Amino acid sequence: MRWPTLVLIATLLPSINLLGQSVKSDSLFIQQAKNRAVGVYERAIYRQEHVYEGNEYIPHDHRIKIHPFYPIDTLQRGTIAYNGTDYHDVPMLYDIVRDELSIQPPEGGYRIRIHTNKVSAFSIGPYQFVKILGDSALGAPTGFYQLLHNGSVKVFVRRIKTIHEDISSGAYKADYIPQDRFFILKDGVYHPVKTKGSVLSVFADKGKELKKFIRANQLKFKDLQREEAISRVTQQYEELTHKL
Repeated sequence: MRWPTLVLIATLLPSINLLGQSVKSDSLFIQQAKNRAVGVYERAIYRQEHVYEGNEYIPHDHRIKIHPFYPIDTLQRGTIAYNGTDYHDVPMLYDIVRDELSIQPPEGGYRIRIHTNKVSAFSIGPYQFVKILGDSALGAPTGFYQLLHNGSVKVFVRRIKTIHEDISSGAYKADYIPQDRFFILKDGVYHPVKTKGSVLSVFADKGKELKKFIRANQLKFKDLQREEAISRVTQQYEELTHKL
């Protein structure tokens, strides 16, 4: 072998070694990336499966024709804050007779009644609910409440249906009676409200102005109009007191 050839080989050897090291490094990087991706996937699957724990949801008496759910009796997708983790796109129903969620596992089968004590909040469709841990000082019992107005002063409603049974005719008859309860959270206290007078008593410092607002906007505090009236008066109070 001639001398120039030896020089050429000696020159190329480091490059060949570096190329081999580069290929090995790339392979190692790809394998590490795969391992990380698999780990993330497995953890995500575990967390997602974690929300599907609980007991079988037992339906109510089939003789009661009106459903016990809010807002409708078909599965809707939403988000659940469960045991410190948010689970998205979960098919669920909100039973407002029992104040509990039932969810449908991805593989089908029976619906699951998840552990209520591990749920801190959830949304179902466009409706947002939070759990309030109440006591006598706060003025609201523990349960899930729909957030209607989220300002410095908040408005909540607890969606409730109770079962009314009648056997006077000798045959069993029953119905679900809606009994929504509204609360205004102001200065750390939940004030139960229902009528115009009860709302104005919470906002007594702006009572005169709010009475004019109610008359001008023809707000009513009965039945289906109550929710809008309470929310609008609360928002107007914030505007009057610059508490937005």
